[in-house]
Amino acid sequence: MLIDRQFTRETIKDESRVWEQLVAPQLNLPYNVISICHHGFTEMLNNVIDHSNSKRVGIHCEQGDSQTILEIEDDGVGVFAKLRSYFDLDSDIHALIELVKGKLTVAPEAHSGEGIFFSSKMFDQFVIESGELSVTFGPDQCLVRTIPNRQGTKFRMEIANDSQRTSQQVFSRFTDPEEFTFCKTRFFVSLAAFEGELTSRSQAKRIVARFESFEEVELDFNCVDHIGQAFADELARVWPLSHPNTRMNITNAGESIVKMLKHVAGRVDLPQPANPVVIDAPSGIQPPAEDDDDNYGLRP
Repeated sequence: MLIDRQFTRETIKDESRVWEQLVAPQLNLPYNVISICHHGFTEMLNNVIDHSNSKRVGIHCEQGDSQTILEIEDDGVGVFAKLRSYFDLDSDIHALIELVKGKLTVAPEAHSGEGIFFSSKMFDQFVIESGELSVTFGPDQCLVRTIPNRQGTKFRMEIANDSQRTSQQVFSRFTDPEEFTFCKTRFFVSLAAFEGELTSRSQAKRIVARFESFEEVELDFNCVDHIGQAFADELARVWPLSHPNTRMNITNAGESIVKMLKHVAGRVDLPQPANPVVIDAPSGIQPPAEDDDDNYGLRP
């Protein structure tokens, strides 16, 4: 363990100074990995300073032969509880659902709501533990599990020492190349399935809330096996009807989900969106021919 220190929150007033004086001198890493560690560490420590109302802050850093681990933990109000209270949300999982979309902050005059979103995409693993939830972000999945109730919040960030990823690559994936505005988001639908099967319109409405603030949304169905007709109709037909300026792309959907989405998109007796949802065909499902009138937006 390179660093294992406890501080009172009042003594940490500048996250950049903590990085420069305490953490950076201990790390021997390529520039791109240092840049990612710098971004994630300072963003998460700033969250603790500005939002946690904690009394203490723990900072841990470990650089092994193959990976580097950064941890920041506090004993404050907790990130999910803070969001739940501020936005009047029903539960911690609903707070998590909103958090991972990006552009969510309890202090818009001082923060952009982008810190956790981009940091969670830069590391090999990015873990948040708070309340009774632990969420782990990986390159292509987001896993949630329950834990014994934890006061405050713990952030754990792991990255391979020889990672080729750059912070610029991550920013470029979700920003406009000309204006560099945060215009794209990616949502793991498995988060909404944490509370049960995805069958109702209310569940779909929870997912699409605030998507209109983005130009493009990717809905990743990895680890989701089934959706109901009402859920699919709200997600793929009703919401896009009233939000034509947001492009919605479906990825990693299994065969049964694709069939349900095709069903709601094939209702010629009902209004269909001018900008239909695009569904990436899963392995083993052949898209219709280009001249097939019944293609429902399915593409190779």
